Amino acid sequence: MNNQLETVDKYAGLDNKELVLVYYRLDNYLTTLNKNLDKNVAMKQVETPMGIANAIKEVPKEHVEKFKTTEYYITLCEVVNKLKPIVDIIIECDDSIKKLAETFK
Repeated sequence: MNNQLETVDKYAGLDNKELVLVYYRLDNYLTTLNKNLDKNVAMKQVETPMGIANAIKEVPKEHVEKFKTTEYYITLCEVVNKLKPIVDIIIECDDSIKKLAETFK
């Protein structure tokens, strides 16, 4: 029982700043992902002798549609959609978070 309490304390809830950060990181990631999917491309960062580069590959529309039905993509969309109204309220009620949120965008 004691281990359960320690786990609960260790993984306590996120504060407002953390929620806003998580939302904007996921939202930016999803926005970029959707832009690429709309163009039927997949992008991946790769290491090269000259540094990190983005490799872009065209993919068939069928692959894009199949990807959009994966649990990963659906869950990502759901999390962003669920966090948005929460983050909107937090930003509306706290000016310091509002200023911070501008740096996350």
